[in-house]
Amino acid sequence: MSGRAVKWCAVLMLVAGRAGAQEPGPVVDEVVVRGPEKTLPATVQAYSRVDAGDTLAPEDLEKVERRLLATGLFQEVRASTEPTGPNHVRLVLEVEDKASWVVAPTFALSAANVGGGLLYAENNLWGRSKKFATAAQVSTAESGLFAGYLDPNLFGLPQLRFSLEGQLRSDRVDEYQPGAGQKEPAVVRRTRLNSASIAAELGVMLFERVRAAAKYRLMSIDAKSPDPAEEVTEPAFATGPAQRDASLRLMVGIDTRQNLHAVMEGVNLEASYEVSNPGVWSDFRYERFGLLYRHGLRLFDEHNLVLRGEAAAGVDLPFHQELVMGGNSLRGFLHRQFRGDTRLSFTAEYHFPLFTIRSLSFRGVGFSDTGLMAWRDLPDDDALLDVNGRRVRGYLPDSRSGLKGATLAQGLGAGLRLYLRNIVLPLVGVDAAYGVNSGEFRFYLVAGVNPS
Repeated sequence: MSGRAVKWCAVLMLVAGRAGAQEPGPVVDEVVVRGPEKTLPATVQAYSRVDAGDTLAPEDLEKVERRLLATGLFQEVRASTEPTGPNHVRLVLEVEDKASWVVAPTFALSAANVGGGLLYAENNLWGRSKKFATAAQVSTAESGLFAGYLDPNLFGLPQLRFSLEGQLRSDRVDEYQPGAGQKEPAVVRRTRLNSASIAAELGVMLFERVRAAAKYRLMSIDAKSPDPAEEVTEPAFATGPAQRDASLRLMVGIDTRQNLHAVMEGVNLEASYEVSNPGVWSDFRYERFGLLYRHGLRLFDEHNLVLRGEAAAGVDLPFHQELVMGGNSLRGFLHRQFRGDTRLSFTAEYHFPLFTIRSLSFRGVGFSDTGLMAWRDLPDDDALLDVNGRRVRGYLPDSRSGLKGATLAQGLGAGLRLYLRNIVLPLVGVDAAYGVNSGEFRFYLVAGVNPS
C-alpha cells in the first residue's frame, strides 16, 4: 500500500472515530423521587441504578424507566431531568405504586388435579420491595401449606437476591401405563407421599445480565403403602421412618429478561447442577443436571412470542425427585402423566392483546408443548436403594429404558390470560389443549399461585 493510501486510511479512521464518539452526558447532582405512596424513595433510586455523580445520556432515561417497570411495583413510571447548571442535571423519577397486597382464592383445574385454596401475598414489604406469600391448597394431587419470603434487593442492592421458603405437602402420586397415545390412561400404582421442607437461596446479578445462585434444601419425606385397589401394590418408595433429603443446587447463567406489564422481553440461558449425598446431610445420593433456555420477543408493540426449552438429566433419582411432565407442563395430557430421569421439552407461546376494560387486560395465547421423557438405564432388579440400603424407587414391571422406552408427546392449543395493571394480582389463565398423540382435548384453569 502506498504512503498516500495509508495517509488517507488514517484520516478516514480518525473521522469515523470522531463521528461515532458520543459526548459524555450531563452529571447528575441529585436524584429526586416523586409520587410513591408506599415505596421508599431509596428503594426507587436503588432500582434506577443512578446516583449523584453519575453521567446520564438522554438514551439512559429509557433504560431507567424499563428497570423500574420491570420490578412489578409500579403501574406508571416517568424519568426526566431538570437542569441545575452547565452540564449538570437533577434526575426526577415519578412513579405510581401498584396496590401491593392481595388476598385471593386459588384454583387448579386440569385432568387428574382439581382443587383450590387461599393466598395472601405482599409484594412490597415496608416499602422496600421485599415479598412475602403464604398459601393453603387442597387438591386431588397436591395439598399443603406454603410460605415464602423473597428479598430481590438485599442490603439495598438490586444485584443481591435472597429467598427463604417452607412447605408442608401431601402428594397423591399416580403412575400410568406407558405411552402417550392412550385416550384415558389407567392408573397402575397410586402412592401417598407426605413431606416437609425448607429451602434458602442466595443469588447475585452482575452487569445486569449474569446471574449465579446457590440453593440449599432440607426435606423430610415419608411414603405410605400403595393403594391396594390398583394393579401394582409393591411400594415405589420404602415405607417406615421418614427419610432426610438434603441437596445443594448451583446455577449460573445469563438473564436479560424484563416483564413490562404483560409482555416479557429478553433472554435467559442457565446451567444448573444439584447434588444430594451424606456430605450435604442427606440420606440419599443422587445428582441432577439442567440446561434452560427462555426467550421473550416483543412483536407489533403489544404482541409477545415466548419460547422455552429445557434439557434435564438425573442420576439415581429417588421416586419423589424424578422428572415429570404432563398437565400444565405439557398441556393435552394428564397431570404428571410421564416420569423418567431424562427430559427434553420445548414450548412456544404467542400472546396477543384482545381488549382492555380500564386496568383489566384480556390477552389471547396460542401454544405448542413438546416433550420427550425417558429412562436412561434401569437396574436389572427394578429397584434403586439409598445409602442405608432402603428402597427409594421400585420401577413398574413394564418400564423400559433407552430410546425404545422413551415417550414423545405434543400438545397444541389456545387460551386466555387476564392481567390487572394496577394491582399485584396473580395471573388468571384458562387453556384448551389437544393431545396430538391421544387425540383428546383437555382443559386447564389456573388462578393464583400454585405452591409447587
